[in-house]
Amino acid sequence: MPAQTKEEFYVRRLFDDDVPVFVDATKYVRQDTPYPLSAKKALKATCGVRTDNEVLAFSLRNYTGKQAEREVEHVENTVGGRVTAQNQLRLRMPRRTLAGLNETARALAVVLGDEVITELDGDLYVLSLTRAGNEGTLALAGKLTPSEGGFVRSEAGDGDTEFELPVAGVRLRIFLRSPVRDRIIAYGFSGYLTRKPGEMETVTRATALAINSILGLATFRMLSQLDHVDVPPVPRGNAVRPRKPAEQVTFSVPALLFTDDGTPAARGRVAAEIDLDQVDPVTGGLQLHVTAGDQLEWNPAVAEAVNFEAYERVLTETIGAMLHSAVGMDTVRDLAYDIMLGDLGAEGIARLRAATTDLPGLAAKPNQAEVRSAQPATGVPAA
Repeated sequence: MPAQTKEEFYVRRLFDDDVPVFVDATKYVRQDTPYPLSAKKALKATCGVRTDNEVLAFSLRNYTGKQAEREVEHVENTVGGRVTAQNQLRLRMPRRTLAGLNETARALAVVLGDEVITELDGDLYVLSLTRAGNEGTLALAGKLTPSEGGFVRSEAGDGDTEFELPVAGVRLRIFLRSPVRDRIIAYGFSGYLTRKPGEMETVTRATALAINSILGLATFRMLSQLDHVDVPPVPRGNAVRPRKPAEQVTFSVPALLFTDDGTPAARGRVAAEIDLDQVDPVTGGLQLHVTAGDQLEWNPAVAEAVNFEAYERVLTETIGAMLHSAVGMDTVRDLAYDIMLGDLGAEGIARLRAATTDLPGLAAKPNQAEVRSAQPATGVPAA
């Protein structure tokens, strides 16, 4: 008897800025009609589902805010002299992806027990799944290598397998057996996790985060018998891909430094860089790193009594305030969101570079600083 197949399609979206939920959008795919959204950024994910007598395949794609802006079309129509506007998303059933998941699931059926198999960049990892009610805990157990007779399993060494998060997002394929029905669950995840491109991630964390991303869909949740999968701690080291000079925003600011009693301490330019990977953890604004650089000349009379670290905090705060004023708070907020989500592109970097051009000079003591419109003159600084 030929396998009976069923297709479904879901949109994960926001309603009135509430918690995102999955909504059945199958009829829009079947009728080839656009799916309406109240706002472009209401789109959070789409998920195609294919069911047959052996495999239940899910293909989920997560969207960042910028991706949603590009994917959702704002359409205006004029009917009887009245203009109406609507945000529309064209839905496409990912049949090729679902077919690939189905094919791989059938090939893995002979080695898939009560564990989880994750495919990342062509490598197959075996993870143990420990259940406590509907809570799950994953641990890397081994690796599978294709062979002529099927697959050869090797045991995992100490620690987890780490990988660098790609700029284009993560692609994972995850396979497990349903504990309540005779089906293999095959799940394809495409999108960004909680960390930024260039940072290090582990296979176990990525698998847990990807599974949690789809547990809001009742079909997956009920057949997997999982409500939540424990997410391991962030890997130590917090490694970040070094940025190329073209991806950095560095600049210098004219400065006169004085001791607490007003004695000239240094003059020249201090070096600064805008952190494009992290925002200020307290304010949520742009985070600066200010250093003495190589253009600051110290007064020999006080050089041994003072150091740049005494001025670092006040210079960072004052330069940050100048930068926020030059860019504008609304723009700073938008750029901060982009940095948080790893969405900052060439346009945002160009805006920041423009804002750092020709900033006014500073006069600073260890506990206070003021902006001076005139640039420091050459020669000995005066209080």
